[in-house]
Amino acid sequence: MDKLINKFTAQIKEAIDITDKYVLKRHTDSINKVMVLGMGGSGIAGSFLSSVMNRYGNVPVFTSNSYEVPNWVDKNTLVIASSYSGNTEETLTAFDKIAEKGIEIISITSGGKLLDKAVKNGFDYIKIPSGWPAPRACFGYSFVSQLAIMHKMGLLEKDLVGELIEAIGLIENEANGINEEAKEISNRLIGKLPFIYTNVGFEPLGIRFKQQLNENAKTLAHHAVIPEMNHNELVGWASEYNDIAVVFIKSDLYSGRVNTRIDLTKEIILKYVDTMIEIEAKGNTLVEQMLYLVNLTDWVSFYLAESKGVDVMAIENINYLKDQLAKL
Repeated sequence: MDKLINKFTAQIKEAIDITDKYVLKRHTDSINKVMVLGMGGSGIAGSFLSSVMNRYGNVPVFTSNSYEVPNWVDKNTLVIASSYSGNTEETLTAFDKIAEKGIEIISITSGGKLLDKAVKNGFDYIKIPSGWPAPRACFGYSFVSQLAIMHKMGLLEKDLVGELIEAIGLIENEANGINEEAKEISNRLIGKLPFIYTNVGFEPLGIRFKQQLNENAKTLAHHAVIPEMNHNELVGWASEYNDIAVVFIKSDLYSGRVNTRIDLTKEIILKYVDTMIEIEAKGNTLVEQMLYLVNLTDWVSFYLAESKGVDVMAIENINYLKDQLAKL
């Protein structure tokens, strides 16, 4: 996993090259919404895309992490199916339901049944490199591919390749500092249940961090969003919880009012925990800050796994569940 995380910026560069050559076969002016199908490590990029489109785009982006397809998905919906392996059960089921409606789908995959279905239906697809042993380490491929599709379809007027390149430079220049900070954070998380708090625009980062802690470090984690948690969860902080480590993800892109809420929330929660961690985003843009934080928190999950002495690559519970489902 450390080798895979180290290849993050190289993966982004490769994804830029792949998508630069990609040509859409079909165009339409009637798209008014986007649906991204995907699960786990392949699906989370859709949530990041939604945040980027909320800031820069012309249409809303929704995600579906399920077998089901919302009734409102129609021929004015751009559908993207993201599955690294191409064999994700839920994504394939949703693909079939949408294709039956006569709605075209753009797929992002390294192969498998999803690629076969795309070819059979004559749908567009982006084929990303195969051979990576963990889909959760392939975030760069899926996120960059989705950004490229938005731009090429005219749904994202701003070409974000420049920001991707800036993010690559930032991560590479800060590599030593990122690793040191990640080690320090992971040491403070040992024996704790992480509670991750972000602003709503960075919620995908909170989800991604939680997922990486789950899969890499084999630990449970919780995430919530400010200001929403100020209207409910905050009241739950009413006694000591010293088995919890609270992690605040901070960014200068937050509104001033949200940062004020974060400071006041910290003041309240500090009465009840002995471990509070702040992670400050670096970079000048949303894309830079998101990718910087993805890399930093991926390293946190890796170092926590090392400290716990667990196999960072193992996903035994997921494999068991898949095996049992395959028998039914």
